[in-house]
Amino acid sequence: MRRGPVLLVMLLLGGLMFGFEPAPAYACSCVDRPSPAIALQKSAVVFAGEVLSIRKKGLNLFGAEYDEHPIRVAFRVTEIWKGADADRLTVRTSMSTCGFDFDVGRQYLVYAYESPEGLATGICTRTADLAKASDDLAALGKGKVPSPSQEPDKRGPYLFRTGTAIAAISAFVLVILLLRLRRRH
Repeated sequence: MRRGPVLLVMLLLGGLMFGFEPAPAYACSCVDRPSPAIALQKSAVVFAGEVLSIRKKGLNLFGAEYDEHPIRVAFRVTEIWKGADADRLTVRTSMSTCGFDFDVGRQYLVYAYESPEGLATGICTRTADLAKASDDLAALGKGKVPSPSQEPDKRGPYLFRTGTAIAAISAFVLVILLLRLRRRH
């Protein structure tokens, strides 16, 4: 066996292993928290509400759990200053140091922004425990009571999984049929 090519491959792999540095990790850093007026202006939704549930786990196509990122926090909205007029909202937050740490059953004043996954918040917003948000509440003034919303359709995830499974099986059967037709010709 020739040692030259094997040695060359090992040197290349070793060089790749030691030639790259890991990406630096950054802690969350917020420059300055904006005033309540600026935060209201920059936020998509500002509301007060009670945390109903925190979803840190999701289910994949086969029903197995996985860590969901970002975390989904469901609220019963009690007062709204800006945005969606609904008594139930879901806001996402990060699992990293930038994410806001919510507790089920507690009430919060939430400043949420639009993200690709939907409404989101974090520690760099003015989101706070409602009991500690007196300055914000004074600056925001009286909000409005949200309209009662319809109960969400709980079949959504199951219909999606079922539809995906049917599509995968159909694609598999179609591939088998096409291969059999190709062999006949």
